[in-house]
Amino acid sequence: REKTNDKSDDGKEAEEGQEDVEGEEGEAEKVPSEVVEVERPAEGAAASSAPATSSRPRHRSRNSVGLLAGSNRTISGPKPIEIPKRVPILPLMRRPGFPGLLIPISIPDGQIAHELINRKRAGNPFVGLFLKESAKDTQDPNKFHTGSLDRLSDVHELGCVGVVEEILQVPRIPGSNSKDTYTVFVSVLTRVRLNRTARKRKGDELIEGSITLEPAPSVDSNDLRVRAHSEEVVKVIREIVRLSPLFKEQLQVLLERVDISNPSELADLSTSLTTANGAQLQSVLECPDVLERLDMALRLLKEELELNRLQQKIGKDLEESMSKNQRRYILTEQLKAIKKELGIETDEKSTLAEKFRQRMENLDIPEHAQTVIQEEMAKLDTLEPSSSEFSVTRNYLEWLTLLPWGKYSEDTLEIHNANSVLEREHFGLKEIKERILEFIAVGSLRKSLDGKIILLVGPPGVGKTSIGRSIANAVGREFYRFSVGGMGDVAEIKGHRRTYVGAMPGKLLQCLKKTKTSNPVVLIDEVDKIGRGGHQGDPSSALLEVLDPEQNNSFTDHYLDVPYDLSKILFVCTANVTDTIPGPLLDRMEVLRLSGYVLEEKVEIAQKYLLPNARKETGVTAGQCSIRKNALQALAQDYCREAGVRSLQKKIEQILRKVALQVVKGEKTKVLITPSNLSDYVGNPKYSKDRFYDTNPKGVVNGLAWTSMGGATLYIETIPVVESKSPSLQTTGSMGDVMKESTSIAYSFAKSYLGTVSQGNRFFESENVHMHIPEGATPKDGPSAGITMVTSLLSLALDRPVRSDLAMTGELSLTGKVLAIGGVKEKVLAARRSEIKHVIFPRRNKPDWEKLEDFVKEGITAHFADTYDDVYDIAFGKRLEKWEAARAQEAEKEAEEKGAEDSK
Repeated sequence: REKTNDKSDDGKEAEEGQEDVEGEEGEAEKVPSEVVEVERPAEGAAASSAPATSSRPRHRSRNSVGLLAGSNRTISGPKPIEIPKRVPILPLMRRPGFPGLLIPISIPDGQIAHELINRKRAGNPFVGLFLKESAKDTQDPNKFHTGSLDRLSDVHELGCVGVVEEILQVPRIPGSNSKDTYTVFVSVLTRVRLNRTARKRKGDELIEGSITLEPAPSVDSNDLRVRAHSEEVVKVIREIVRLSPLFKEQLQVLLERVDISNPSELADLSTSLTTANGAQLQSVLECPDVLERLDMALRLLKEELELNRLQQKIGKDLEESMSKNQRRYILTEQLKAIKKELGIETDEKSTLAEKFRQRMENLDIPEHAQTVIQEEMAKLDTLEPSSSEFSVTRNYLEWLTLLPWGKYSEDTLEIHNANSVLEREHFGLKEIKERILEFIAVGSLRKSLDGKIILLVGPPGVGKTSIGRSIANAVGREFYRFSVGGMGDVAEIKGHRRTYVGAMPGKLLQCLKKTKTSNPVVLIDEVDKIGRGGHQGDPSSALLEVLDPEQNNSFTDHYLDVPYDLSKILFVCTANVTDTIPGPLLDRMEVLRLSGYVLEEKVEIAQKYLLPNARKETGVTAGQCSIRKNALQALAQDYCREAGVRSLQKKIEQILRKVALQVVKGEKTKVLITPSNLSDYVGNPKYSKDRFYDTNPKGVVNGLAWTSMGGATLYIETIPVVESKSPSLQTTGSMGDVMKESTSIAYSFAKSYLGTVSQGNRFFESENVHMHIPEGATPKDGPSAGITMVTSLLSLALDRPVRSDLAMTGELSLTGKVLAIGGVKEKVLAARRSEIKHVIFPRRNKPDWEKLEDFVKEGITAHFADTYDDVYDIAFGKRLEKWEAARAQEAEKEAEEKGAEDSK
């Protein structure tokens, strides 16, 4: 902070005093009691009109104020004003002042305000107004604010000098932490330049600076460019006044007091009217050339005009929108009142109550549910339609009255009709159809069908979902399907509680609302893939109540909160495997297993169902494309070996799409698909033979496995690695824990059994053995490969290969007992695909073999074993050779007898 010597011109200036400026006559406004009005200057001092309430500056007349010729320190009018060389500096934070303005300046510091009061009382009301450089003020940009000033270099060099007219005190708001503020009204006189020499008296808050008057610019009023600019400025100001009525009253006063014929005053006036930033306003203030100043002011006015136009457009659009909505609301209310008076329409609550009562007339609602409905209707009558609780209660009553209380569809219990429906919609599946017919027969005897829970388990594409729809068609019930695969929220089953926004009942009640009957057939798909619980509950546990015949007669949904009888619903669930289904849930369902289809079944399904549906989807007629039966056989055998027929359906659709393209292009009009041109439409065959070897080497034995996709051929390969003093067994091939245990059992049993069939053979005592199951990327598990592993180890130890057309499956105990296995049909299908002729099964699986259809067993001979001795006799003994010789003799004898009959 600069320091100056006190003994300069202070005394002299104090003695000289200050001459008064004769102000305009005007009646001052009364000052409110809570505001302190500071006494005005001595008689003849500058006067102004009452302080404006607007934050924008007000102009004072310059007609009575002018510069004395040859003087740098005096402004003259009827009485000249002598301006001191040094004045206190007030830094302006946002906007500079312009000559001719009466501006209100907000002062938060009471000490500065009191110093100005003291100076004014002492007859020295002059202050210098300079814009602070790089000031950052977040307050209203149209207001004048002042702040602290540490050094004169912080303000711009060019500013204005003014006279303090009035100082008002603004009391603080009661109860707040704010302090009293002051508003100083300063009448701006003329431009001055700050000489940057500062002095601060002891005890003063303001810095005094030395100033020099800026000479008045010379301008030729008759200059065409100046006149054009002046007229354009006035035109734009009038346009702004037209768009913004807030400026109208203020400008009327200003235009009466400002000489708009003076281009310099007009430029200052127009610039002060804009909301430009401080830097732009300062540049106008510092501009010495009047024409250039007018041009800069005109540009700022144009920006202000565009801003006002945009504000007016936004306000107009908003007003139109609000007026339209308000007008619509008023007309709607008037229409309601008119309809009510004429009896055309009652109010909303009466209409809803009548609608709910009409629904209840056709329903057999139990007493406990009727009580809840009546209570909710009474509650609805007391609520206002505009309240949120009204909407919640209304939705609740909608659900309560839309449910089919006591409504049941009539069952079709004619057994022949049901059989024809099942035969028409499905090929094969004899066991499944028989079980469904049994269920319908029981219902026919009892004259009603009670709800059942059936679980269909099988690989993808075998028709589990379509069977559920066929059951509904056979018994004449409505059908509804929903999937629980990946479901992790218990609310999907039991509904949301009504306290939540957007709450709704669970899938079961949604099903009843859609089917409009209380006894539909409900298919719950992908039960084995249901979510495993979390912070939103466990859906599988919620299904326990739904699928339990002892509990679902009073199922309570969280949303409905009223018991509902689900016991008449026939539930059909589907799954690929049962391993992932929770035990308590699986215990509530009757499991029906669907195996894959054999080649003959796939061909029949393709001819009867897949091909006609594909023709309908693609628009290709039978005359445009026909597929021979042997082509379908090749397609199913070489391209689609999956247990189901979904991939077969895709291939048939692919063929018809290519044919459709050829027909549309005009290349062909009729296409015949045969095995020879099949690859032109579906590419090269995906599968060759499942058999890796035409003749099995020693240590390689064919096994059979069950998978979720159907059956598969499993090769067990064993080779010696290197002689060792500590022989062992090494296993690879992505084996699971159960299969690894089977390898240990097989290795131990093979070492023990080898001595009984080959005395003196010490192969396992000297050799390291490596056992592998091909396709190592595929996980494998299960105990049914036990006898296959032992046979592979013995084949290696005895140096004797096993027949390549022989496969086996069965679990083996340590004592050599062959235990039963599962998936007999799937394994037989896999054996057929691999052209296996002989299969060894555990004897306990003989009933499963006998239940198979004849076309499934065709071409395969089953052998049954109680102990591993039976397996050894078939794999290494003469049993197969003797059996084949006997069969050959029987065939020869049959041929001779047939020949004799033919000759007769």
